[in-house]
Amino acid sequence: MITNISAKKDNIIPYIKDIWKKRYIILVFAKRNIKGKIAQTKLGVFIILLQAIILTLIFSFFVNKFITFKIEYPYILFAITGMMSWYIFTYVATFSGTSIIQHNQLISKIYFPRLIIPLSYTVSVILDILGWFIVLIYFLFSYNISLNTNFLFIFFFIIVDIIIGLTFGLWIAILSLKHRDMALFTPIILTVSMFFTPVFYPVKILPEYLLYIEYFNPIAGVCEGIRWSLFGATYNINYLYGFILILLFLIPGIIIFIKKDGNISDNL
Repeated sequence: MITNISAKKDNIIPYIKDIWKKRYIILVFAKRNIKGKIAQTKLGVFIILLQAIILTLIFSFFVNKFITFKIEYPYILFAITGMMSWYIFTYVATFSGTSIIQHNQLISKIYFPRLIIPLSYTVSVILDILGWFIVLIYFLFSYNISLNTNFLFIFFFIIVDIIIGLTFGLWIAILSLKHRDMALFTPIILTVSMFFTPVFYPVKILPEYLLYIEYFNPIAGVCEGIRWSLFGATYNINYLYGFILILLFLIPGIIIFIKKDGNISDNL
């Protein structure tokens, strides 16, 4: 039996209240996302841990071999924090951005707040974050890195990282309703963007004019923030410009998504 329910959700406050009432659906989708990812490999949950190790080692090897610069702590820790920040962002941005298209059959059959689907990826990424944390903690102990109270700020920067990914994802989802090719170009855009972010190189090697542009890169602020939390590296308050920029895109993104909610099934 197929139930078709239509509802106009032009009013933002009732829409958000509706999401809160149906918050259990977010967990259902998140659990489904995790199971789908793990079920595709024989290694199961260990694939999450393995991918963190492989990505870190590959970047550490090639960058150390072909690029030389000085940092105050082992480069592999620099690479882990950068790759972890970038992975969290790209995971949420990519999967939440394509989530509406991927769930088009479900959306066309039953009504629920569509925002729940992209939001579910902000929850399912937690398992991947735990995998990165295990690798990170292992290398912190291996290099006898002592932590201070700044360590607690790492959770703030990870939450910001997830919000940045969701912001990008919402806009990708919105644009994909009219331009399906947007979902295809997203991985390419994100890959190119990584080279403009201090994932595997420190910002201090950039010329001054590029450094000012980097302050508006929100992921740069996350990368440097996590390194400051763990290693006491210098953190420039100007990175807040990038976080403010994300808020300026996040709020309109949510509003536009909500207003398009009732017509999403017609555009799929």
